[in-house]
Amino acid sequence: MISYHPDSRFLTDFASANLPMAQAMCVSAHLEFCGKCRAHVQQLKEVGGHLLSQIPPVAVEAGSFEQLMSKISEPQSAPVASSLEARTIAPKSAKETYLPRSVRRLSNGSLQNLGWAQFGKALRIAPLPIAGETLETSIYDIKAGGQMPEHEHRGEEITVLLKGSFSDADGTYSRGDFVVRNAGETHQPTATQDTDCICLVCLERPVRPRGWLYRLLEPYMQYRLHSLKRAATAS
Repeated sequence: MISYHPDSRFLTDFASANLPMAQAMCVSAHLEFCGKCRAHVQQLKEVGGHLLSQIPPVAVEAGSFEQLMSKISEPQSAPVASSLEARTIAPKSAKETYLPRSVRRLSNGSLQNLGWAQFGKALRIAPLPIAGETLETSIYDIKAGGQMPEHEHRGEEITVLLKGSFSDADGTYSRGDFVVRNAGETHQPTATQDTDCICLVCLERPVRPRGWLYRLLEPYMQYRLHSLKRAATAS
């Protein structure tokens, strides 16, 4: 059962196409799990369409239509595909049918196609190649029963659970949950014992580890993730 949903800010900005690509991807992933939020977004789009229909028409310059048609008829070079447009997708593994469509596109059908960085025994991270996006968007894979390092958030974090569940001092989060953490919040996610926990994570800024060892390793960790992101975006 889904217990955590995007608030009205996220849903309104998503419906009006005003979210950054990475955050829109997180909301889109949640909508594939949550019929309640899908219905809410549809209502927002209908309200927006109605409001647009009430705007008085604005007179345009003479010849505007002819200018538009001439531009349309001009030869166009092949458009550059956006990072979330449909692309050739390899047949997905039966084990990965839980993946939202947007994640399947960016991973070319399977998480096995992503570049992974291992951090300790329990956690591995794969950056997602969203061209031109300043927010850090990745797939987190926490082994069953594994625990992430305790960390503090330097900025807003969105987590959408794609498979399994995890818990922290504030509660337990399951498949489809849309969890938001704000700057200054601290927690230590722990995956349940029955299955690996796989999450889509969007970070405004990198987290700050609390343990001294992870703080020493933080520069290497960030370098490793940025290298993987550059390689994925370039490919």
